[in-house]
Amino acid sequence: MEYQRLLDGIGQINTSAQAAIAKAVNQALTLRNWLIGAHIVEYEQNGEDRATYGEALLRGIAADLTERGYEGLSLSNLKNFRKFALTYPVLAKSQTLSDLFPFPGDALAKSQILSDLSEESETNTSGLGVPPVIEDSNDWTIRFPSLEARIYTMQIFPWQDERYYVRLVRNVAWSSLMELCRMDDPLKRAFYELECVKSGWSIRELKRQISSMLYERAGLSKDKDAVLILAQEGRLIDTPTTVLRDPYILEFLGLEEKSAYTESDLEQALINHLQHFIHELGRDFCFMERQFRITVANRHYFLDLLFYHRRLRCLVAIDLKLGEFQPEYAGQMNLYLNYLKQEVTLPDENPPVGILLCSEKDAEEVHFATAGMDNQLFVSRYLVALPSEAKLKQWLREEQDRLQSLFKVED
Repeated sequence: MEYQRLLDGIGQINTSAQAAIAKAVNQALTLRNWLIGAHIVEYEQNGEDRATYGEALLRGIAADLTERGYEGLSLSNLKNFRKFALTYPVLAKSQTLSDLFPFPGDALAKSQILSDLSEESETNTSGLGVPPVIEDSNDWTIRFPSLEARIYTMQIFPWQDERYYVRLVRNVAWSSLMELCRMDDPLKRAFYELECVKSGWSIRELKRQISSMLYERAGLSKDKDAVLILAQEGRLIDTPTTVLRDPYILEFLGLEEKSAYTESDLEQALINHLQHFIHELGRDFCFMERQFRITVANRHYFLDLLFYHRRLRCLVAIDLKLGEFQPEYAGQMNLYLNYLKQEVTLPDENPPVGILLCSEKDAEEVHFATAGMDNQLFVSRYLVALPSEAKLKQWLREEQDRLQSLFKVED
């Protein structure tokens, strides 16, 4: 074996082991946090949320645990643990717990934990509710009656079975799960859960997508069938309408700091921040070429960016434009798409899709400029700075109202 290969092999083993350890530690902490929250919920009266009593109880628990020398169990953390348990009560199902939490098989360790839980039950103050129930010391089943009852009062979609939640807890970091807990809309939370699992978002990327209102910006909001499939089947279907977004938020480019910039500056910035740009585009986009040359009638045209989308199985042409959308942009993009379809697209691929990225657009003008075209051409707005949530909500609402009034889009 060559020495360099030896070093590479050791390095790969070390990296893989560290990643596996980090994942195992995260999963253990996530389960610990849920179990602590579940115990607190069960200790309260039937798991009901009584703000005054709950706050006093949590303060007392935090103070006593700190006095005993436990770390990471502050008041704010205990609140988060309790919120986690209430948001995901389905983890209380015995099979889910068994799959997620391999309780120790050692008889001595098991008996000690059972003893501790039994003492907790005996010292439970009168009137504070039902503690966790240990069904059978032989098969090690712990039940959380209040949380189990809560499952039937929550909106849980048919596809969110026990396997789904096991996968979620195993693959999503605790910090991201806590961020998801802050969402009150079950479908919106499910959307981000699926994206976290499928796209492997970090907590930073999740926060960015939430703050930029990805759920509201995604083409999903324009496709009722896609929303229905998400709710009924838990699938984010891939069509050009659902994959493409409007607007695209490009604050990571840093262009807002410039008093003026050109289309070349915008293109170069996107190339320099290609990984961030692909995150903003969404899953399954693969970069192919910059300034892709198209030759028609001995004249050369240059498409700014060319991508390929794996699930749509088609080329995606992106042309960057400063300022407002102009009708002639649609004609130029239509030329590009016709060329790509005839000269570049492979026989087993779908027709290409075009995206015109403009800083401003008028829905009526876009409608009449693109109506009747055979090609799938979309016009999206881009923002080089992340606006406030209130401003972005207002813009999206105004855009939706204008589309509804112009083209009588049904609610």
